[in-house]
Amino acid sequence: MRPIRAVVFDLDGTLIDSVPDIAAALNDCLLVEGLSPLTEVEVTALVGGGARELVARALGNTFSAIHVDRVFGDFLARYEAEPVRRTRLYSGARELLDYLNSIGLPLAICTNKPIGLTRCILDRLDLSATFCEVWAGEAGRPLKPDPACLRTLCFDLGTTPAETLMVGDSHVDVDAARAAGCPSMVVAHGYEQRPRDSLGADVVVAGLAEAGREIACWLGHDQLSAAPARAPS
Repeated sequence: MRPIRAVVFDLDGTLIDSVPDIAAALNDCLLVEGLSPLTEVEVTALVGGGARELVARALGNTFSAIHVDRVFGDFLARYEAEPVRRTRLYSGARELLDYLNSIGLPLAICTNKPIGLTRCILDRLDLSATFCEVWAGEAGRPLKPDPACLRTLCFDLGTTPAETLMVGDSHVDVDAARAAGCPSMVVAHGYEQRPRDSLGADVVVAGLAEAGREIACWLGHDQLSAAPARAPS
């Protein structure tokens, strides 16, 4: 594998566990529609194709596209009102990002989450300054697994796909990386329903602490350097 010169992270299921807040907003919408709420486990199985696809999957096949669009708008309004009430960073996330920042490695986000929500959540979690670039759901922009997402990020970061690592939790992330020509790493703590070893990632790790050790090895470091200490939040 060529040396890594940049790292692109998926957001939901990779850096953050956002299902509790997604489920709360989605279930409020379902109740308005006269439908039964879903458990967080059920919502987890629906995540990955973007917010509108999440709503469409939750509603089922009996609703028209116009109806889905209306509920999607309701979902966004509810979710944007409380996007991080119960959302949390996964263990090791902040330490890994601090380390990569401390050695000057460019970082980016590539998510199918709507751009406004993505930037709001990054800001609320004090992560906005961590990433050089953010690719998220926006009118006229493709979503993962379209390789244009990662190829554009590589261009903006000044790297080639072969030297840009994609870190995610799902087959969508791996498929996007493969199509773009990027190496990929899957963390096992996320929302993927398929066996992680079957996804075709270059590396599968248990969590972000192990991801940090793998990245350090690719960079030729013996271990994670101590990143600058953060003040308690």
